[in-house]
Amino acid sequence: MRRRLVLVVGVLVLVSLTSVVALSASPARFKLGEDIQFRATDSTAWFWGCCTCTETLILGWRIVNSMEQVIYSVRHDVPVPSSSWLGTWSQVDSESAAAPEGVYKLHVDTSVGTLSRCFVLYDPCSCCWCGPCPSCTCEDVFSITNCACRVTLAFTDACQTGCLSFPLFWGWGCCGCP
Repeated sequence: MRRRLVLVVGVLVLVSLTSVVALSASPARFKLGEDIQFRATDSTAWFWGCCTCTETLILGWRIVNSMEQVIYSVRHDVPVPSSSWLGTWSQVDSESAAAPEGVYKLHVDTSVGTLSRCFVLYDPCSCCWCGPCPSCTCEDVFSITNCACRVTLAFTDACQTGCLSFPLFWGWGCCGCP
């Protein structure tokens, strides 16, 4: 009896860990039509006198589609300090047409390099539970570290549920009409 209980608990822990890994690897999800906000944040990991950090400057940003075509871009005339910068994309292309459902990638050009994050636009009122569950094939570069200085790119309000809401209910509950 005890051996069976240990086996069941072990399987549940393994399933839970697998779900956590799958969720953390899932791209952020946003409903069609909502503004997407993002920011770059500086932080310092203190090492004994390693170096001093300067504030990261934001040079511009762009959104590319799954074929790496730039659909929207912003270039700042003067670099903007990360502490006072907040990027917002209204889900339109450079001709103000609405962006369709799909996988996209945000690139933010900074004074220390280019940060990037994948995300998905989805229709919450589609006729299926979760719609296609695309896996983001791009490689995120959500942080850059130099000595003790780190800059991190994050969405300010993203649905991180991906397509897994519970370990035993794959694909259920991640979409729905408000």
